[in-house]
Amino acid sequence: MNAPLLPFLLRHFTLRHWRLAPKQSALLVLILALGVAVFVAVRLANRAAVSSFSNFTDTLTGQSDWMIQSPTGSFPESVLPELRAGLGARAVHIIPLLEVSGATPPAADETTKLGRTTYTLLGVDLLGIRNLARLQDREFFPKGNDAFWDTFNRGPQVWVSPDYASTPPTEVALVIDDSIRVLPVAGLIPTAPDAPRAPATLMIADLEQLQKIAGKVGRISRVEFIVEAGPNLAQRRSEVRDVLQALALVSPNSSTSAEARWSVAAPGARREAAEAMTRAFSLNLTVLSLIALLTGLYLIFQALDGAVVRRRPEIAILRSLGVEERAIQRLWLAESALLGLLGGALGLLLGWAGAQLAVRGVAQTINALYYATTVASAQLTVEEVGLGLGLGVLAALVAGFWPAREAARTPPAQVLQRGVRPFAGARIGRSIGLGLGLIAAGIVCAQLPPVALAGGGRFPLAGYVAAFLWVFGGGIAAAFLLPPMARLARGFGERFVNVKIALSHLRQPSGRHRLAAAALVCAIGMTAGMTILVASFEQTMQGWVKRALQADLYISSAGAQSASAQNQISAATAQALIEHPSVARAGRLIVHFIDLDGISTTLSGADLEDPATRPDLPWIVAPRDGAIFDPARNANLVLVSESFTARFAVGVGATLRLPTPAGVRPVVVAGVFADYGNERGSILITRRQVQVWFGEDAVTNLALYVKPGVDSDALRAELLQRYPGLSIFTNAKLRDEVLRVFRQTFSITYALEVIGIAVAMTGLALTLISVLLDRRDELTTLRALGFRRQQIALAASVEGLAVSTCAVVTGLGLSLALGWLLIFVINKQSFGWTLSAALPVWPLLGLGAAVMATGWIVSYAVGLWGADLPADREE
Repeated sequence: MNAPLLPFLLRHFTLRHWRLAPKQSALLVLILALGVAVFVAVRLANRAAVSSFSNFTDTLTGQSDWMIQSPTGSFPESVLPELRAGLGARAVHIIPLLEVSGATPPAADETTKLGRTTYTLLGVDLLGIRNLARLQDREFFPKGNDAFWDTFNRGPQVWVSPDYASTPPTEVALVIDDSIRVLPVAGLIPTAPDAPRAPATLMIADLEQLQKIAGKVGRISRVEFIVEAGPNLAQRRSEVRDVLQALALVSPNSSTSAEARWSVAAPGARREAAEAMTRAFSLNLTVLSLIALLTGLYLIFQALDGAVVRRRPEIAILRSLGVEERAIQRLWLAESALLGLLGGALGLLLGWAGAQLAVRGVAQTINALYYATTVASAQLTVEEVGLGLGLGVLAALVAGFWPAREAARTPPAQVLQRGVRPFAGARIGRSIGLGLGLIAAGIVCAQLPPVALAGGGRFPLAGYVAAFLWVFGGGIAAAFLLPPMARLARGFGERFVNVKIALSHLRQPSGRHRLAAAALVCAIGMTAGMTILVASFEQTMQGWVKRALQADLYISSAGAQSASAQNQISAATAQALIEHPSVARAGRLIVHFIDLDGISTTLSGADLEDPATRPDLPWIVAPRDGAIFDPARNANLVLVSESFTARFAVGVGATLRLPTPAGVRPVVVAGVFADYGNERGSILITRRQVQVWFGEDAVTNLALYVKPGVDSDALRAELLQRYPGLSIFTNAKLRDEVLRVFRQTFSITYALEVIGIAVAMTGLALTLISVLLDRRDELTTLRALGFRRQQIALAASVEGLAVSTCAVVTGLGLSLALGWLLIFVINKQSFGWTLSAALPVWPLLGLGAAVMATGWIVSYAVGLWGADLPADREE
């Protein structure tokens, strides 16, 4: 095709039809836009939530060259002279940092809810960073030596981000450990045009002052290093790294150990670790977001295929005028690409708007499962614009390929006549063997292992491939139920002529009937499958919560509002709570975050020796004997969660080398328990051992069992008044809150399900519109025979109901397989959790009934429209 011909045909062939049927064309664009929008919204929300977890030090020191972190989470300050001596005269700035988390104090109506904003307090040697060359580092204090020392000597104070408040408040109140601290605000964190902007949840304090506030005198979280600019910078950076790695293997007691005391990481390592931690979660959401797009692909294919059939006379005329097959095919692909471009552009706008709503839900889920992140909006970048437009165009081209091929192969002599038989669809879509083959291939894929990701994550790629194969296979199989249904309903047809007319079209269903059924099967199968997963998860969670929560009151720091918070209850406060006259006994839990083989996990200490207070663990693999509960034998025994065994590929009897401040400690896995509150995995050991290793008596959680006759609610109110920095839940309130957070985690999936069903029902309407347009002569004949408008609409509604019924039967059957796949393959491979299967019969039946009822209503409305369609009306 020469260059001028394609624009000419687009104007006079494609755009003319779009102008004649603007509503249908706009609907196609909207369908494609919805699919792109859901994908873009989930992607933007994921990126925003993860990107908010950044290396906060960038706002102070610029881009550090190297960073060292302890596998146990903190260092003694005594490493600083050692580092300085080891680096010698090298021009390197050593920047020690202490990172502490805090949360806003709970309001009166927030004392029974989790998820308040978590702030990061970063302690830095403010005197030391004045030696850096950047001007903004000197702007923490007013100019002039007198003003400088006056500000510095005022005592504990913080600097807040400009995004926290453009005009800084005089003070801020934060819960740190078990106390509410009111800290004066010294000013705003200074920034420069070329420097990262401080997150709204970042606050800066002087290192020494923050150590006193947090009770961590002599401790630091990490150390960063900046090599001064100058000649041979790359070589000097490499030398600094080598020195730091060598020092990590040298014990301060002059003995050499093979166990590194710290890890040396490049800039951005913390963000990469955060991304790795949430990668499986993000990928799962992204794949789920493609459900709407997959359903939309069916409809775009269906609409373009129907357009080929309806435009066959014009195609035949073009062929007769000498337009080549290849030119017709390119024209159709160009129409598909244009449709994709418009759908992608609209999808970007809708996706950006949806991301603003979804980002909070994603952030809250990440906050509950992984680490603290607070983000209120998502940004649309150039990269996302290109991806959204590309996805729209690619989806439209994929959907339009086969119709373009059919258009190019249309024989002119076959279609230059009226009354052409409805197109039966591509032969490949009419093969029951293909449908069964896809289902069999999915069964094979379901047996394959997951893809290993960095940071210990796993992604069930083969599981998702199996799901899509089953969806496509089920879609093909659904169409084969239409002829048997028409035959079964033959008795109704003998008595009701409307039914007979409707079913006559289903004995040999057209390609559009098949595609409409397949789109509905896709939406119903995935929606019902997710319903089975959520019901199974909720049933499992309810059983786990009921078993795990046996105490009357549960107490933690009110500053512990995220999965990564390390706020604790001081030993004195914990002891006072335990000795309260209304308390009969108490269970204590200590939690520390450690890096094991470079992967983050949790080490917890509980009172395993006391049968009255130790947690009632649901066993995956129970201990062979009671040694883990015997204080004389359990010093080197641990229990691990099921998700831990999945991430670290260990089992009962395996030896772990745990990093602790007291050195590396070898322990043996004695049993495996189920834990649905921690995806990163956890190690459980006796509390007294953790106290010895970490040298502290503070606890993370307390479980109080009250004496008979004591009102738990009244005791809770009394303790809250006495200890306002604590978060105290009664047994019932904590169970409700755990389930609330669980349901919140699945809130996005509910929206995806609704969109998928809505798109599929739109596809059914499009199918009937196309079918009725093809039957213009038949409709004219029926009107001539005396059929009323309502009778024609009733016939169309029966046809739509039959398609919906076949799709519901196949979709619900498919959902059983998808539910099994989601529970025992995808969920297990992603998070390492074993769920008990539940079959929510009434919700599934309700979904099927709702789809059938909606299909009938939509079909009836389309039938009313078709009843008034004149025989000579153009598309």
